[in-house]
Amino acid sequence: MIKRRMPTGLLVLHFGDRTVRISGLPVAVMLGTLLMVTGVVYAGARSWLAEYRHGSMHEEIKVLEQSSQSNKARLESLIASEESARLIAGLPSIHPDIRQVGVGGPAPSPDPGFAPDSPYYRATRLHSEMETSRRRSSLSLRSMEDIEQQIREVDDRWQFVPSITPVTGVITSRYGLRTDPFTGLYTMHHGIDIAAAPGTPVKSPAGGVVARTGVDPRYGLYLDVDHLNGYKTRFGHLSAILVKKGEELKRGDIIGRVGMTGRTTGNHLHYEVHKDRRRVNPMQYIRSENGC
Repeated sequence: MIKRRMPTGLLVLHFGDRTVRISGLPVAVMLGTLLMVTGVVYAGARSWLAEYRHGSMHEEIKVLEQSSQSNKARLESLIASEESARLIAGLPSIHPDIRQVGVGGPAPSPDPGFAPDSPYYRATRLHSEMETSRRRSSLSLRSMEDIEQQIREVDDRWQFVPSITPVTGVITSRYGLRTDPFTGLYTMHHGIDIAAAPGTPVKSPAGGVVARTGVDPRYGLYLDVDHLNGYKTRFGHLSAILVKKGEELKRGDIIGRVGMTGRTTGNHLHYEVHKDRRRVNPMQYIRSENGC
């Protein structure tokens, strides 16, 4: 009769010059126990590592979410300032729907198949928010470039619009009806008179070109400046003219000196502003901070 034998094995251990052999059932038991313990430890290690990574990811996403919210608040503040700048520059407001999408279309949305508190869902949502903020920032950057260009063009035009007092002094007669100092009758005064000491410098109120110089029975020694945009200015009763016809001017350039030539009762500058060949009130073209 043949007996069924239990599985056996042979384990050979070497200790220097000594060799120990273990055979039979004890080897199988030892190997099985070793494999089982190794599997449990490995599985436990993987589980612990996964939990550690999962927890670390949650913390990192939380920090990024807080940073994203802070950046969104800053972006909203910048957009509000940008809209104010567009208004000042005379540019139309950007529709909120356009701002929400920004440049390049809508950002990707999280997969609804994942739990809202899962790292994947939160990370995808964060990516979507950051992409939207990036596109909104890009749109604002382009808007600021438009504002800068518009302001530069306005500033260039403004350089040729009368806007400062041509002489430091006291206004003695304003634009409008007044009693003529020589006839006593009401007549229209088409400029303003600014009293100042003789020889006081007279400045060009804006950029332009000297269009005319001469002598007139009423204005005395006078000159006209063409500002090349429909505006012209006239300066009368001068004691001296310091520029020549055709000479280019910048705002603030000295063009003459106060005197009392022509029809006048004292030293002063007669100043007129012409807009599209019509004489208008010069006070509308003197910034209040400059005064007279």
